[in-house]
Amino acid sequence: MWGLLAGVATAATLRVGQAAPDLAGTLALAQDGDLVIVPEGTWDGGVQLTRTVHLRGEGGMVDGGGKGRVIEVLAPGVVIEDLVVQHSGDDLTVPEACIWTGPQALGTTIRRVTARDCLFGVWVHQSHDSLIEDSVFTGLPIAHPSQRGNGVELYDVDRVTVRRNHVAGMRDGIFVNATDHSVIADNLVEDLRYGIHYMYSFHNQVTGNHARRCSGGIALMQSRQIVVEDNLSEDNARQAILIRDMQYSRIAHNTALRSGEGFFFFDSLDNEIVANRVAGNQIGARVWAGTSRNVVYGNDFVGNQQQVFYVAAEDQVWGSEQTGGNRWSDYLGWDQDDDGVGDRPYRLTSFVAAVLARAPAAVLLLNSPTLELLALAQRQLPALHEPSVVDPWPLLRDPQAGARPGQAAGPAPRGAP
Repeated sequence: MWGLLAGVATAATLRVGQAAPDLAGTLALAQDGDLVIVPEGTWDGGVQLTRTVHLRGEGGMVDGGGKGRVIEVLAPGVVIEDLVVQHSGDDLTVPEACIWTGPQALGTTIRRVTARDCLFGVWVHQSHDSLIEDSVFTGLPIAHPSQRGNGVELYDVDRVTVRRNHVAGMRDGIFVNATDHSVIADNLVEDLRYGIHYMYSFHNQVTGNHARRCSGGIALMQSRQIVVEDNLSEDNARQAILIRDMQYSRIAHNTALRSGEGFFFFDSLDNEIVANRVAGNQIGARVWAGTSRNVVYGNDFVGNQQQVFYVAAEDQVWGSEQTGGNRWSDYLGWDQDDDGVGDRPYRLTSFVAAVLARAPAAVLLLNSPTLELLALAQRQLPALHEPSVVDPWPLLRDPQAGARPGQAAGPAPRGAP
């Protein structure tokens, strides 16, 4: 419908500075379907788009002067592209953004926009079917991250696509709140609190994103049926990928590198954790408090200082005979039948692993009669047993060798009962 409005025969082209002296005056003259061009120069913001217009920059900047929202979109089908928008206000309670789209702004397109010195870059508020792509968002120079806004904020929306954007120096890069059936794809988010942050959202896709140097790279919280695939999260101070209160989601073919924790699981059930590479982290996976019934296989845990930190009252089994288990770079067993699966289970809190953690030089005694006898004693004496993640089918070959990017491993995400 919005495309039909934009193509009506009466559409005109209005140039700011010619049709009217300023942007606000030019927008007041515009009708549905008109093209409004912002030429070179700096033009005052604090404007509202109340018609279905195409706002296009030709070297121009719209400046909010550090007060309020720079551009408010209050009509359906608006297109904003090739424009610099800068200097919003800094009031988090309003909230003040470089571009704010209200409930009337169905089908908004924001393309090739540079939004800088913004409290929020783009805030999409209850306006569905929007597209935000190929844009750059940077924040106000506020010292504490809690006082900054987010690069892209999606609040109570459906069917939104956010792709190929770059966000830096804000609170969260892309904050997805109460948003369903949307796609977050191929974005670069860096130097933030959370690169991508999900809350209370269902049926979303998070694919091909790159999060780096954040406190947490990708944070998935209180959501269901999220597909998280082919993302790279690296060099984050805390978690590369945080999974808290998540259900019926698929986390597959992601790479978690050189972070405090590759994965953090908290109170998450019935998810598929498949074919991820977790490497060079302080802790490969922290598994905590009520996390169970997840399908975990085909993952590659390589060179983490501690592969898994596990807190629970009973063992948790990862992998299955049908899917196989996971690859562990510190696995100490063997494969006598050469089927690519270790002949003894991988147990994270085994006596041998504890000895190696305390005295790495003990690796010289691997498979010695002494260590074998002590490991046998632990298996036979309940007093020496600690709850652990157990992988009865540890893989001895790289589970991702030969896999093409994005290749699915196993069944599609399971739906809620």
